[in-house]
Amino acid sequence: MEASAIPTLKSTGWVSVLSILVMLPVIGRADTGQIAQPWRAEAVVEGRDEAYDKERFLNELTFRHSQPLPTAVDNGIRGTGGSVSSRRLYYDFRFRQDFGFRDDRNGFLLDIQRSEDLDGAYQRQLVGFRQAVTDDTELWLQGDVYSDKSLSDVYFSARHRVADNHWIHASWILPDAYFNSKTDSPDEFETFPHSWFIQWHRGGVEPDLGTTVSMTLTPESSFISRQESLQVDSGSVRAAFSHRQQVANWLITMEVDGERTRRDYRLFAEGEDRSTGFDRNHLQLLAGATFTAHRLQPGFGIAYRDLNEQGFFGRALNDEGRIRRREPTVFGEFSLPLTPGVSLRPAVYLGHAHIRQSFEEETDRDFDGFIGKLALPFEMVLSRQDGAVLTLNPTFYLHESEFGGGNLQLHWPL
Repeated sequence: MEASAIPTLKSTGWVSVLSILVMLPVIGRADTGQIAQPWRAEAVVEGRDEAYDKERFLNELTFRHSQPLPTAVDNGIRGTGGSVSSRRLYYDFRFRQDFGFRDDRNGFLLDIQRSEDLDGAYQRQLVGFRQAVTDDTELWLQGDVYSDKSLSDVYFSARHRVADNHWIHASWILPDAYFNSKTDSPDEFETFPHSWFIQWHRGGVEPDLGTTVSMTLTPESSFISRQESLQVDSGSVRAAFSHRQQVANWLITMEVDGERTRRDYRLFAEGEDRSTGFDRNHLQLLAGATFTAHRLQPGFGIAYRDLNEQGFFGRALNDEGRIRRREPTVFGEFSLPLTPGVSLRPAVYLGHAHIRQSFEEETDRDFDGFIGKLALPFEMVLSRQDGAVLTLNPTFYLHESEFGGGNLQLHWPL
């Protein structure tokens, strides 16, 4: 990004919008599989602190990022937040910028993330540098740094450019790298965790076209939390695929994200000496097509989510349970220009939720039936030159007469 682009962002006054997005509570999850997801202590010890209701994943679908840029591999601001209940907020925010210098052979890297996965909320503030070692290969060093040194993560990465906008990227991540030697808690690692992240990206003719494939592999590690009276051995793998292609007058989109997690717990609180496990298999996909030759740009698509979890859900819920969800959804939308800088893009989502959810400590939450939503997103162009868009998106449930939550999005490529 050129230096002149920074004052442009500030001069619009929309830096206040960015501030609002950053301060929103961190509850929710979006398509995070294209970003490295290393081992987290709070994920394996605490886990998420809610049992999802029947509309949770429908809400996430209707509040997903509506703008193609910036993607997960681009510089810029990418934020979406929306109310999913009276107490919960869906939220996914990222600010990523590569400040290049010395003819772009070096760069200062800043990557701020606040989001959530199936284990709960997280936030990262990655800072680092990159150094070119050849014309096509770079080495990166980044850290998620905390004042408590025991919580800092270290990222060692390499990127090789095959061609323009075509690269392979690999990272070796050491979560809580100095924990045993720096912590003042009684907790400790018996086997230190590490995560491998690999990504292949090939851009298309246009900036919003192309293919990205990513995987985060976390081999088994062992952590003893004496504060929470448990030991957990855990390992996981996450993978994601995204593709956008223009075929004649049709824009085709495909996104796939999957996760496999296995954990073994030994619980040793007073009166609770036992062993238990936890398994998760998760798959979500989205496919869509938009007819770009028509003024209204009509589009349609399908989405599907399959989630299977069973076992001990961590100290936050402190319960054994089983969740089985299968949720197919179809949707259609079109764009209605209102003014040169504002458009309305109504969308209808029609789905069927098959949910079997049971816990030892609470009533079963089974559901098998229709769920649907009407979304009325107003898209406002903040900067036509930068491609910046602010979206206000009120939604309404179709399976019951209720407001479905409001959604605010900001997308600003840099």
